Amino acid sequence: MRWLPRRRSPPDPALPTSAAEGPPPGALETAEDLDPAVAAAVKRTMRLSLLEGSLTQSFLNWTSGSVLIGYMLHVGASTAEIALVGSVPLLAQVASPGAAWLAAVLGRRKPLIVALALVSRVTWLLAAALPALPISPDFRSTFLVALVLLSSVFLAGNGTLWAAWMGDVVPSKQRGRYFGLRTGLTGLVGMVASLGAGAWLDRVAAPISFQVVLLVAVATALVGIWIYTLQYDPPTVRQKVRWRDVFVVPLRDPGFRKFLLFAMYWTFVVFLAAPFVFPYFLDQLGLTFTQVAIWTTIAATSALVTSLLWGRLADRVGNKAVLAIGTFIAGIALPGNWIMAGVTGNVAFIWASAVFDALAWGAIGPAIFNLALVAAPQANRVVFIAMYSFATGIAGFVGGVLAAPILLGFDALTSPGGAVDITAYYLLFALSGVMRASAWILLRRVPETNAWRTRELLRSMRTGWKGAGFPWRS
Repeated sequence: MRWLPRRRSPPDPALPTSAAEGPPPGALETAEDLDPAVAAAVKRTMRLSLLEGSLTQSFLNWTSGSVLIGYMLHVGASTAEIALVGSVPLLAQVASPGAAWLAAVLGRRKPLIVALALVSRVTWLLAAALPALPISPDFRSTFLVALVLLSSVFLAGNGTLWAAWMGDVVPSKQRGRYFGLRTGLTGLVGMVASLGAGAWLDRVAAPISFQVVLLVAVATALVGIWIYTLQYDPPTVRQKVRWRDVFVVPLRDPGFRKFLLFAMYWTFVVFLAAPFVFPYFLDQLGLTFTQVAIWTTIAATSALVTSLLWGRLADRVGNKAVLAIGTFIAGIALPGNWIMAGVTGNVAFIWASAVFDALAWGAIGPAIFNLALVAAPQANRVVFIAMYSFATGIAGFVGGVLAAPILLGFDALTSPGGAVDITAYYLLFALSGVMRASAWILLRRVPETNAWRTRELLRSMRTGWKGAGFPWRS
């Protein structure tokens, strides 16, 4: 390997020099093991990250999901473009190794994170101005797809460096509960944002309704970027890095390769269905923007509880067992309820799917993030996270691109008029569901120190329900 230390980035001026030059907080188990000055900076950064994450989640909710799909439908997007706009953010993750290389060469993350975040957010001003731009109506949907790709390239680089940054900030034994809390809280704030946007879009005519939401999204995101500048970034080392090592070094690690294979498979099967969930809600089930926002509200409110519980549980039993249960629920309960809502016409199944969404993704989100940090060695962690982002981005993009032709192929096979009107959406959701539920086969090969087996966790949970108390209670 050609990882040659050259020079440390300047220490945080708020810390004593000796403290600033020590090992990163993420290399230790708890904040109590840190120098008092560093511990104070870490706790402050963790609090600020909750606020920044809430603002960023609001921005993401207002520039994706039902808002973006609604805007795409308003400008006349085709089925292929709907699938494409949902998957190009994954393609954009191929930019992650470039961000990791820059961070290693420059030896400073925070300025680069701020710059990448700024470009990714401000780009959405063009989307807000779309009706006034000299672009033919026939090409407006294509323009939006291209704009989402451009913004996502910078967003992917920003996310990769942020993950490595927070991996160095949050002590290892506190990651489960902290990121569980962060996921739940940001989801709750994002829910309020989605609910407000949904009510607004149902009451105000397009395109002004979408334009206002996008402008508010950018303004909110800028505040989040300012909060980045207030957070503690442990000093890093400038390195002389060969470009090829950004790809080669992570792949030489056998444990990380196994994690990467699981993560790629999981992202691929999720995006076989993900681009068409909201179109299914809006077009096939006839839900309003407000109803979709209510779905998001139920999911986010439930996730505030489930993320905390799963996070605390992961700190005790490891991430693999939590992730195995979450992926199985996401494969069986989510597509199952979506299909039942269409078959029966009963929207209650959609509300039930929101609860299962929180139960599943409350486990998956923090657990897969923490497992990525565990699988990546502390040295050169940003490069390993970049490879994770790169590989899952390609896998998710391929899944999203294949979703449209698979849906159209299923549509050609189905014929209405039977006892049960089987639609292409049902078949697509069923295919994705079966593949999601099988993800544990690859997950069990991923190494994790002192992790419980899934059956051990299930046995403990079953015993707990019988009266011995919940296993996550300390």
